[in-house]
Amino acid sequence: MPLSCKICENSENNLVHRAREMMFGMRDQFDYVECGNCGTIQIAEIPDLSLYYPNNYYALDTEADNGLPKKLQTRLLLRLVGDYFVNGRNFIGKYLAQKKDWVRRYYPASLRQFDIGIDFDSRILDFGSGTGKLLQILHYFGFRNLTGADAFIETDIFYPTGVKIYKRGVEELEPFYDFIMLHHSFEHLPNPLETLRGLHRLLPENKFCLIRIPVVNFAWEKYGVNWVQLDPPRHLFLYTEKSLRLLAEKAGFVVEKVIYDSEAFQFWGSEQYLQDVPLTDSRSHQTDIAAGIFTAEQMAEWEKQAAELNAQNRGDQACFYLRKQ
Repeated sequence: MPLSCKICENSENNLVHRAREMMFGMRDQFDYVECGNCGTIQIAEIPDLSLYYPNNYYALDTEADNGLPKKLQTRLLLRLVGDYFVNGRNFIGKYLAQKKDWVRRYYPASLRQFDIGIDFDSRILDFGSGTGKLLQILHYFGFRNLTGADAFIETDIFYPTGVKIYKRGVEELEPFYDFIMLHHSFEHLPNPLETLRGLHRLLPENKFCLIRIPVVNFAWEKYGVNWVQLDPPRHLFLYTEKSLRLLAEKAGFVVEKVIYDSEAFQFWGSEQYLQDVPLTDSRSHQTDIAAGIFTAEQMAEWEKQAAELNAQNRGDQACFYLRKQ
């Protein structure tokens, strides 16, 4: 079994952990190597991953409710909010953004908590887009040049909104994009440095790549192999802030900002695994919130703990804003 780290090449004091597939309750076991230097946790041997991405896997599920706004009135209001977020104007959009919780459910916080220098005409690429739900939502906020790429979709998708999703790897994409984002897809990639270098090629200088990923932190320390975001075997690499910074620099990026945005999921999902309850089980908090597997008081406490961990840079997921040099 290879014990050297694929991120920093360290082979000293590395540990091996055995973890189970628990999203779908298959319970197949996989070995992960924890680097004694950079802290990256990486799968020791990649299996046939097609077995672990069934048709109902959330990013690829074409039958599930896509969460898009269905009412014309809501779509029109989202356009006003987009004008406020992107251009800093529009009184009604400002009011909705500040006062209405439903707005925050649609517009990604990762696109408004740091200045990434985009406007409605910016060429935006979502790499690892799945079937393109996020890009469809961004269309309703006013963005006009939206492209997705995902090697796991069955075929190219062209939506009436103008959103295009290609079944392509990074090496098949052509420059240039003004902004590239990866929302919980980077941890699924088998060749992270090669991918980052490919993304670097697609951007002009001083443009940004956003990587939003699980981070090895407090939840790993607390739950170990029952940490819900370990997600064997789909997550091939689980990074620390240290290791992601190292990887970004090797690819020619500067890490301009890191914002931790973990949620209570790191607690309730991991606690379920401790109880041998898969994420898609009928007893799961995700499947039936009213089932009562956890109390409202527990959930409130975990939300509070997540916010505290984020403030301490110890949450289990974060947004990394990488600028091309």
